Amino acid sequence: MMSPRLAVLAVLAVPALAVPAPAFARAVETAPVLVAGAGGATFTGDGGPAARAGLNRPLGAAVAADGTVYVADTRNHRVRAVRPDGVIRTVAGNDGRAAATGPVASGVKGTDVSLGLPSAVAAGADGTVFIADSLASRVYALAADGTIEARVTAESLGGPIATINALAVAPSGTLYLADRENGRVVEIPPGAGSRPVSTPVPLPTGLAADAAGDVWITSATSQLSRLRDGRVATIVESSDSGWAADENRPNSAPFDATAVSAGPDGLYFVDNRQRTVRRLGTDGTVTTAATLAADPFGTRDPVGLATSVSAAGPLYLVDTVGSRVFSMPAAAPGGNAPADDDPAPVWPWIAGGAAAVLAVILFLTIRRRRV
Repeated sequence: MMSPRLAVLAVLAVPALAVPAPAFARAVETAPVLVAGAGGATFTGDGGPAARAGLNRPLGAAVAADGTVYVADTRNHRVRAVRPDGVIRTVAGNDGRAAATGPVASGVKGTDVSLGLPSAVAAGADGTVFIADSLASRVYALAADGTIEARVTAESLGGPIATINALAVAPSGTLYLADRENGRVVEIPPGAGSRPVSTPVPLPTGLAADAAGDVWITSATSQLSRLRDGRVATIVESSDSGWAADENRPNSAPFDATAVSAGPDGLYFVDNRQRTVRRLGTDGTVTTAATLAADPFGTRDPVGLATSVSAAGPLYLVDTVGSRVFSMPAAAPGGNAPADDDPAPVWPWIAGGAAAVLAVILFLTIRRRRV
């Protein structure tokens, strides 16, 4: 016959096993998934799986509305596209290495134009992909049908620049480029013959344009700034450990931002000091979206960043040193545990509590009778 103590333990164990673990106990670290790049600095794999293809020192990536990931395959002098089915192909550049400088004829395919140093890409809402060629001081516009034209030239910029460090395109079609050497962000409104507008920004290195039309800027000094209606504000830490925009532009870099991308649920950036991807929420909060592990991202290696157009989509991380592109899910705002579509039911907790009370009463009754 089961002893009274064993009976009590059995009654207590049943509800304990029935109760699900709290959500935070189910949080798991998610390893990065290789999207493109076999790990060697080569050019291989067009027409096949992107994860087996060779990239050569990619500097940037952008995600189009259909989920295609465009990669500035810099040392291969090409722009590559990874379709949602995982197949990679070249969409611009032909390994000509010498940057094209002459006029681009109407109807020319992107793969017929030589790219000298494709340093950045940006995807427009209409399917246009913008490509910065720093050797030519040009920005190309690659249409959905594969044809290409010179959207920005050295002449339209007022002269050649050493490097176009980053590109961003606003929902209005306005194009932005980062000119680090001349300390400015250049704004090119849509339309033929539009005149560029320059905004002084010290050493800009990264750009992102969000759905509201704000432009976010990282600098070589790790500052994060916001350009809105021609005014630049520095992003600082607020008193409640969130973020705020200070138009007095203090020399502040609380987040050590090195790369930036605008997602549908906030502004994402690489915090190189923390080796994390962080999110600035529209409600003024700052959360950690992903952690950059030393394997494969190194401890201080530069990491590029691109976000999906869908809130459920992953983050894309460009490992320039390793010539690879990875994807990682972004943790839901407010916590690092995956969000549950169906919250845990409350009844097991109620039943467990009732059973525990019953077990205590049973134990006291048996003990009283034994006495």
